[in-house]
Amino acid sequence: MRKNTTQKIGIYFFLVCTLILFLGPIVWIFALSIRPPESAFQYPPTLIFKPTLDAFHHVFVSPGIQLRQLFNSIIISLGAVVINLPLSFLAAYALSRFPIKRKGLIMGWYLGLLMAPPVVFLIPYFILMNNIGLSGTHLSIILVLQLITIPFSVWLLKSFIDDIPLEIEEAAQIDGAGTWKILRSITFPLCGPGIIVTTMFAFVFAWNNAIFPIVLSVQKTATIQIGAFSYFGASGVQWSVIGAIAVAAMVVPMVIFLVLDKFVVRGLTFGSVKG
Repeated sequence: MRKNTTQKIGIYFFLVCTLILFLGPIVWIFALSIRPPESAFQYPPTLIFKPTLDAFHHVFVSPGIQLRQLFNSIIISLGAVVINLPLSFLAAYALSRFPIKRKGLIMGWYLGLLMAPPVVFLIPYFILMNNIGLSGTHLSIILVLQLITIPFSVWLLKSFIDDIPLEIEEAAQIDGAGTWKILRSITFPLCGPGIIVTTMFAFVFAWNNAIFPIVLSVQKTATIQIGAFSYFGASGVQWSVIGAIAVAAMVVPMVIFLVLDKFVVRGLTFGSVKG
């Protein structure tokens, strides 16, 4: 009995430490956003302070520059998902169902794109977007973001499609259904939880990406992540404003995952139980 109690105490202690490790930075950023600027880095640090929303007022009301950048982030992330999903699903279905030569090489190529540092693609894509007249537009960032969203989505969607029994599609073929009808009426609905999970992660990948907008955006198309850099200056750093921007940047993906949490569980366990 004593051994079981000791084990439980150890497990709870480990869980509490893990929770502090993950929630600590989030709580600190939020506290930084509502803390008076002069007390941000006092030593010794003060845990009790009078909260203020001046930083959020500065970010979203007056002058409110980051409000437009927030909309830019939403437009770019949604646009990246809209283009990513159909292309990734069709590619994943082909790799899962058709006898394609060098399939392992293709999957390895996708994995290489996913693991390569994005900075190596910046100059070629910057030159390309300049030459085709898309530099500084939302579309240029949306297209370049496919470099990281499509490889991830193909890998994830292929695993979901692999878990759908092939016999279901073969039965539909016997009944006279063509490939497109099978894809639209059978495979796509059955893969629904996996598609939702893939879309959510693709959105977050696009939302959190800051390296491409730094080079490809201009002032009117800059994302909210880029807005934080403007508060680092030679005269000082406005930490409370940066904290407010960070909180705003975290809220959107957090809300999406909280609203669709049941689909995350269903998607991540998709195909794990087979009859």
